[in-house]
Amino acid sequence: MIRRALIAALSLALLLAPAVPAGAADSFTFFGSGWGHGLGLSQWGAYGLSEQGWGTGRILTHFYSGTRVTSEAQPPRLVRVGLAQGRARFRLSALGGAVDLRLGDRDPASTIATIPDGETWTVRLVQGSYRLIDATGTAVGDPVGGTAMNLYAVFEPNGAVLKVPETGHTYAHGWLEFNIYGCATTCVMRLVLAVAPQPYLYGIGEVPSSWPTASLRAQAIAARTYAFRKIRSTGQHRPGCNCALFASPIDQVYVGYDKEAGYLGDRWVAAVDATKDRVVTYRGTLIEAYYSASSGGFTENNENVWGGTPVPYLRGVCDPGDYTIANPNAVWKTVLTAKQVTARLGLGIGRVTGFGETVRGVSGRIVSVIVKGTTGRASVAGGTLRAALGLPDDRVWINHNRQVTGTIRQKYDAIDCRSGLPTSRRVRVAGGARQVFQLGTIFAKDGIGAHEVRGTVLAFYRKHGGPRGSLGFPITDTHRLKNGNTRSRFEHGTVTCRPSGSCWRS
Repeated sequence: MIRRALIAALSLALLLAPAVPAGAADSFTFFGSGWGHGLGLSQWGAYGLSEQGWGTGRILTHFYSGTRVTSEAQPPRLVRVGLAQGRARFRLSALGGAVDLRLGDRDPASTIATIPDGETWTVRLVQGSYRLIDATGTAVGDPVGGTAMNLYAVFEPNGAVLKVPETGHTYAHGWLEFNIYGCATTCVMRLVLAVAPQPYLYGIGEVPSSWPTASLRAQAIAARTYAFRKIRSTGQHRPGCNCALFASPIDQVYVGYDKEAGYLGDRWVAAVDATKDRVVTYRGTLIEAYYSASSGGFTENNENVWGGTPVPYLRGVCDPGDYTIANPNAVWKTVLTAKQVTARLGLGIGRVTGFGETVRGVSGRIVSVIVKGTTGRASVAGGTLRAALGLPDDRVWINHNRQVTGTIRQKYDAIDCRSGLPTSRRVRVAGGARQVFQLGTIFAKDGIGAHEVRGTVLAFYRKHGGPRGSLGFPITDTHRLKNGNTRSRFEHGTVTCRPSGSCWRS
């Protein structure tokens, strides 16, 4: 989808720097989580939440803050999908029926040739016109049409499926439209599919059809909302593609009939049908339903990803479903040499020697970071860093492992990420583990589980030795009592603190 492809190209501000220290790194380790831009719906998050019993509406309104799932009263009649652009030829394979080629309009009277079932013909661009070549390689008639006259391939009424090798997919719904354009320089062709909204959604190839039902339905509603909003805001004839939506991650991945005919495709079709006309709205208006593969545990505010004005429904939220064993990008690690980092960033600051001040968004994604080199410094946007280095996400810590995993991650998710961003790595301590966060510390021990300690209780606990001290590991989270005091229970005692900050052990 477009959100995984359009990374904001923020400018690089070059700054003077002192000489590089003698201990400059030879390589850099990027400890990250997630895949994509992190806005809106997390697909793996929806998968995990569905497994936890969340329903479709709850999933969607969690990721899109303050929204409602409702029915669209006036859905578009058609969706124009840009399948391919800038080509000199397209091959068309008729499967299961004949394919009519019609010039100028789709009326049967405009048929100029028919591709028999089982044959592959070619539409080639010749001197600004369409030349048809049959299965034997023989031209069919003279070149026809031009920039003012489109060619159409009509197959649905004949029960045919049309395969187009140049797009890598087959199509069973709607019709294909060929355009000739760009003739001010060199003429090229593009291919557009016109299809009704429901069959369009049947062909969305964003998630596997084997996923839990609630996650499939959430994806169907998000994809429908994205498409309807795009049509309403930019129309059906965008420059370049003459379409409403590209069939690629520029918008959302469309694979045509291959999706519904593929493995468990009937489950995806059922999810689309079960959510017919259902969309996500904010104060009665269709939202920009961005989504990405994996949030890494927390989604991001829109202004920290692509800039612009904050959008109220694109607020960063905890994603307690992302850390599912099925998600290959829940956590990851990439190691690059200094030479590789230098070449890929191309900042003109000499050999990259390290990274400095980092500004992070609410999710921990890098908004900007100072890159240090032998001859200067540069401020680089997180999206630019991610794209240049080929990282899955910019929710990344450089040379410092801040990944939240295991029982600590499970606890972190269970308390809705209320501990804030991690500020340390997970470390072994006194037979268990500990990880420090902005607003608290989570301790974990086999047989006891993981618990969060915070505030004055945490300060008292640390002062008395933490898990190595006489209190041992916590067996409850820090919680507030009715009288305003806070309290945690430990293996060997209880700590209570007044709002004034005074604490005692019992």
